[in-house]
This record gives sequence, structure tokens and C-alpha cells, in this order.
Amino acid sequence: MATVSVVLPCLNEEAALASVIDRIREVFAKYRIKGEIIVVDNGSTDGSSGIALEKNVILVREPKKGYGNAYRAGFGIAKGDIIVMGDADGTYDFAYIPGMIRALRHADFVIGHRKYIQKNAMPWLHRYIGNPLFSALLRTFFHLRISDSHCGFGAIKRQALEKLELRSAGMEFASEILIQAKRKRLRITELPIIYHPRAGVSKLRSFRDGMRHLMLIASEFMKQSV
Repeated sequence: MATVSVVLPCLNEEAALASVIDRIREVFAKYRIKGEIIVVDNGSTDGSSGIALEKNVILVREPKKGYGNAYRAGFGIAKGDIIVMGDADGTYDFAYIPGMIRALRHADFVIGHRKYIQKNAMPWLHRYIGNPLFSALLRTFFHLRISDSHCGFGAIKRQALEKLELRSAGMEFASEILIQAKRKRLRITELPIIYHPRAGVSKLRSFRDGMRHLMLIASEFMKQSV
């Protein structure tokens, strides 16, 4: 059976981190999955690092702030055949890991589709404007057949990940990894999931993060148009 590395970017997520780690371990045990959990602390000032150490998971301290920086730091030490990406804030149920593993039998990259969004789980602006807009842009300009481009929960085969040239520092990483996957002709599929309300305080900055996505999408489109 394939081994699994779960990479969790973390910035002040003490409210949910322990329960997220426990849930992953529960899934590993139930389905006899051999795996590792990597927490990438991206400058937390709360007790997140202490929780990771107490839970005896792999802790990486990444001083360069940013979602993309955190993921690339985690990818750099991950040993699994499959790399699972997920947030440490309680919004995703890692019970979907076995389903992602099954999906990867016929794909290289599986991304969650937040088809079922619980009450108060996603801001109105993101749910009805931001995410639909960016998903439409990626479908239009890069021919990506996806419904939910910025779901932070997914899994990718190690061999596929190694083909990607990921450089983004911030939240635009979510757009970059999909564009790169399409460019490298990876087989991409979606898995419907439930999206839960987060614990703790959101780190998203709608305008700033939205602009970074737009700039990345425009830059990548210009590259392929040359």
C-alpha cells in the first residue's frame, strides 16, 4: 500500500491543531494507512508548535511567511508516495483521505470540491464571488475542468509533485499548483467534500489575497501566450 504524508501549514491554529492531528491518526489506524504528519509552523505566536511537539508529529519551522512557502517547506521533507494537503483549522475532515487514495488510482492529483458547505463555514464574498470567479478564470484560460479551484484540501502523487515548478509564496499557491498540474499534463480529478466552520481566527485577507491570485493567473497566462 502507498505511504502517505499529510502536510499541514500552520499559523496560530492552537484551537484546532490537536483535534486535526488526532483525526488523521484515527483515519490512519482505521484504514491501516502507513503515514506521517508534518506540521509546518509559519511563525505562530500561540501554542501551535508546542501542540505539534506534544503530539509527536514532524514539526518544521518555516520563517518565510506565506501559504506557499509553508507548503514547499513541507513538501521538501515529505517521504510519502502520496502527499495530502490540508488546513489545520478544522475546516476539512481527513476521513476523506481513503477516498483520495482511491481517486489517485486513476489520477495524479485530486482536489476537494466543497459541494456541501455548512452554515457560517465560508464568507459570502468568497462563496459567491471570489471562488466562482477564480475557478471560472482557470477554466477559461487554462482549460482546467474543476468546480472549486481554491479548496485547500487535496492529494497528489509524489512523482507528479516532483514535476511541478512551484514558486509562489502566498495564497496564490492554490492557483499555481493547478496551473502547473495542467501544464505538466497531470490527470486531475475532484472529490466532493463537506466544508466545516473553522476554529480560531481566519488569516485570509480577501483583497490582498485576491489580487495575488489575479496577478499570478495573468502572469501564467501571458507565459503560455508567448
